[in-house]
Amino acid sequence: MKKLLQLLFITILFASLLSALTLEDLLQYPSKKTSYYGEYFSPVLMEKVREFSGNAEEYLESFDNFDGYKNHKLIDREKALFEETFALLPEKLQQTVTENVYAIYFVDGMWYGALTDIVYDEARHPFCIMFFNAETFNYTLDDWLTYRDNTIFKDTDSDNKVVVETGCELSAFVQLFIHESAHVYDFINQLTPYQYIEDTSRDNSNLFYSIWKNKQQPLKKYQNKKFEQTAFYEYGTKIPIKNGKEIIDYLGKTPFCTPYAATNWMDDFAEEVTFYYLHRRLGIDYKLTYIQNGKAIASYSYVKNQNARLYDSLCKEITGL
Repeated sequence: MKKLLQLLFITILFASLLSALTLEDLLQYPSKKTSYYGEYFSPVLMEKVREFSGNAEEYLESFDNFDGYKNHKLIDREKALFEETFALLPEKLQQTVTENVYAIYFVDGMWYGALTDIVYDEARHPFCIMFFNAETFNYTLDDWLTYRDNTIFKDTDSDNKVVVETGCELSAFVQLFIHESAHVYDFINQLTPYQYIEDTSRDNSNLFYSIWKNKQQPLKKYQNKKFEQTAFYEYGTKIPIKNGKEIIDYLGKTPFCTPYAATNWMDDFAEEVTFYYLHRRLGIDYKLTYIQNGKAIASYSYVKNQNARLYDSLCKEITGL
């Protein structure tokens, strides 16, 4: 059974990379239905949190092709941070989480930050499920982003790496929850041209078509051959860290607020909303520095990147700031 599920999830993922799927295609899979994750919906935040076991566990382990994830029961400190971060969200993101998130899972053993996916009830109304790496409660934002953004490189060490500085002591979970809530908003409101659902009517007035050629390929002027071959965490070919300056210089010439934003238009949207909001609400910047042989060689700042202002109007509309 588990091998069959893995094959189904790989089929969904592969198809979504090459071409969008229709809703009929998606609904063939039990994992795309809300009932797969429980029979009830609650608008109450803590009642959305479910035990990571059964179908939810099979879904994530099959999706990641990894066997070893465990349920994480929130301790009081983590529960308080979860509720405080929800209260920090812009009103529109709070509303979309309240009305459209069907289930939230906290997981031990994840090697990336979080995952949000879309599912449908019997009336084909869209909802989302969210999975969070519980370890991110224990990371500062700077430490987590430094870890994340080094995963596209190889040959890194203490003297050769990239370093992220935000000038704050926030928990990494704060950034992740805003980012994933932005995904929910996108899934429900379909701001990026499509996610999994087939969209054959290209609307060239959509902001994202002024930056992206398709879901995972930017327009030529925003492309970098080395970056296109890599991926974050355990995926993709890794870039030699000696090319760190090239990647930072590339980023500064694009509208992408972070390297992670340059991977696909869905994460582009989520990162833009997140760092726009963190800057406007808390005065936080995303600063990326390339260190070679212990010395700072090149740096990038989201706030100073004028190309990233392309997204400001959209982000203002969503965050109210």
